[in-house]
Amino acid sequence: MNFIELIIVGAIQGFLEFLPVSSSGNVSLILMNFLKLSPSESFSLSLFLHLGTLLAVLVYFRKDIFSILKNIKTDKTSHFLIVSTLITGIVGVPIYIGLKSIFENIQIEVGNIIIGLFLIGTGIFLRYKPKSGFKKVQGSNMWDMILAGVAQGISIIPGISRSGSTLAVLLGREFDKEEALRISFLMSIPAILGGIVLEAEDTTFFMNTFPAIIGAFITSIIVIKGLLEFAKRLNFSYFCIAFGAITVIISLLIL
Repeated sequence: MNFIELIIVGAIQGFLEFLPVSSSGNVSLILMNFLKLSPSESFSLSLFLHLGTLLAVLVYFRKDIFSILKNIKTDKTSHFLIVSTLITGIVGVPIYIGLKSIFENIQIEVGNIIIGLFLIGTGIFLRYKPKSGFKKVQGSNMWDMILAGVAQGISIIPGISRSGSTLAVLLGREFDKEEALRISFLMSIPAILGGIVLEAEDTTFFMNTFPAIIGAFITSIIVIKGLLEFAKRLNFSYFCIAFGAITVIISLLIL
């Protein structure tokens, strides 16, 4: 891959990461079918691209993060993140171990058809839930934390949207849209770090894909800002249904 291709792929990753679609699944499809990378190379690159989105979250929410760390014993957001992250690990690590052993035998196109159908289902769920939530993190309870963690843990399966899963649960638990986005963004920090620790083996891959990581970082900053500004006017159901349908159609075409 040349410099321009890396930048473009990184920008696509950054654009899709925080929408309720599967960034890794869709980026893997692009890498395999347009840039002709192998499944293992595509998986590794899609993983390392998350470094760019992680850096974007750290930069954009730096004040929130400093506040959480400063008041970790009393801050409700920190409690939410700790519990949901623990649940994410309990649910996600066994799934990861099971999938890792059979990853080479997975037909990615068929997998993405299934995940596309799940995204459509998520979109339908969001479409018919109450239009506006009211809950803030200060009013959250243990079930909110556990269910958000379960949703994020399940999203370790390639193709399942992390942001889509967590947003579906949080909005279903009657969280305010902007608050649901903020929590989902913050939950991504330990989740991405954990995924990189589990999978990253070749550190030289980081240097080879650095332009793509920069592309993902810049685009992610723009997407985060846009989503938060327009949260009250967005209907996430349309994202899930549209991108789920696109994923299914593309996967069927390339089978």
